[in-house]
Amino acid sequence: MLGTHRFAPEVFDLASDIPDARVDGFVENLDRSRTNTLLEGLPVHWIDDIEPFAATHLAVCALGTTSRRQIIEQAIAHGLRFTTLIHPTAHVSSRSTIGEGTIISAGVIIATRTSIGRHVIVNRGALIGHDVVVGDYVTISPGANIAGLCRIGDGTYVAMGAVVLDRVTIGAGAVIGAGAVVTRDVPANVQVQGVPARAVRADVEGR
Repeated sequence: MLGTHRFAPEVFDLASDIPDARVDGFVENLDRSRTNTLLEGLPVHWIDDIEPFAATHLAVCALGTTSRRQIIEQAIAHGLRFTTLIHPTAHVSSRSTIGEGTIISAGVIIATRTSIGRHVIVNRGALIGHDVVVGDYVTISPGANIAGLCRIGDGTYVAMGAVVLDRVTIGAGAVIGAGAVVTRDVPANVQVQGVPARAVRADVEGR
């Protein structure tokens, strides 16, 4: 499991509820001193030491921010492959697709003909409607509700409780604030918040 910060124990707990999933350790890429202690009773490995696991283990990334791309690309460079985690209480339509490295948490509902990209986090109780396309490295926070026929660009961060109305397109790297109601398209790299959501900042790059 890539990452050792606050979200990692939550993903560890999620994995413990999934049949045939077992976490054998964590991976750190910024602070080597973290490898001197255990996390959830398991070892923490330095990113440059993980190649021996490439043949026997699959990974997921337990960093809640959209900047997780860095550690994921480091792991790929060391030969690691990725799996998906889907909690038993989630409902994912059999007509939808989930990309590698994606985490679908407890209580999530994903409707039909929806495509979820690679290394996406769909957190507790989020709802995603039909015919939605979610790009790579997106974070969809607890309780967010994305209606049908939406397009969510790579690296977008949708905060807790946000609502995205149907047929809305959100550009790559955008940030949707907590509780926002998005009624119109959001350009790339723009942060919106409020009801209805309005732009409050430009030049953001996810969160």
